[in-house]
Amino acid sequence: ANAQTFPDKPVRMIIPFPPGGGADQWARIVATKLEKLLGQPIVFDYKPGATTIIGAEATARAPADGYTIHQMSSSAFAYMPNLRKVSYDPVGSFVPLASLGVTPMLLVANPKVPARNVPELVAYAKANPGKLNCASAGVGSSHHLFGEFFKLRTGITMNHVPYKGAVQYIPDLIGGQVDLAVSTVHPAIPHLQSGKLRAIGVTSGKRASVIPDVPTIAEQGVPGFDEKPWSLFVAPAGIPPDVQARLRTALRSTLEDPDIVAALRNAGVEEVGAVPVDKITELMRSELAKWGDVIRQAKITIDS
Repeated sequence: ANAQTFPDKPVRMIIPFPPGGGADQWARIVATKLEKLLGQPIVFDYKPGATTIIGAEATARAPADGYTIHQMSSSAFAYMPNLRKVSYDPVGSFVPLASLGVTPMLLVANPKVPARNVPELVAYAKANPGKLNCASAGVGSSHHLFGEFFKLRTGITMNHVPYKGAVQYIPDLIGGQVDLAVSTVHPAIPHLQSGKLRAIGVTSGKRASVIPDVPTIAEQGVPGFDEKPWSLFVAPAGIPPDVQARLRTALRSTLEDPDIVAALRNAGVEEVGAVPVDKITELMRSELAKWGDVIRQAKITIDS
């Protein structure tokens, strides 16, 4: 009976970022088809803050009726729960609905840094320990953690310089106040094309489709380096099985639509819908454990 009547009112989608950013754009692309399949509007509820924790907490507290879904990022289920106490179980408080995809990231440098690739960067860093400054979008962000993991894998030292977001650090990176950063690919592209920044390597295991000439870090002597932030659609745990199935079916159909896939790729999302829904919980658990190990090895704290 639930499946026949659900949904009979608008469905709220919680976005844990401010409006106007990449996550907002992805949600709007998905909603164009999801609304048609569900027969109801998707209402966006922006809950930025605390490196996506506020949005995750709101979702975990929401009624388990299927009328709240959440565009969740790795920060909420893998990074921040290893850095601070959160009011939700990063895996158990949610039921997975679909894998949106991943956002390839890029190690970029100011052109004054005398390195054009990973081997040259590692050699320079080892010859000049502690000289390089690496910016991030904040403690516990993927920018920060991927940089720390790169340090662990290559045995180099760099000074971490946290900012409140990429919008804040890009001007300083271009100006030479900091030397390096791990950036999402799309915002960096205009600066790569103008020569204001230099691409060192892509963090994911595959080259980014929008910059296919830039090799991955793994290709350049760091085997197995395949780091990328995930975005998932989840709902509060406990929603009725038939409602859960309805949402999963609609999201799967949406993320299999070639036009939706193309639009998401143009907006910076790759591996759209690549993880089967029955494997998402396993992914969440493995990412939570992995980044807990990295955070402990790197001795990262919320005040790092």
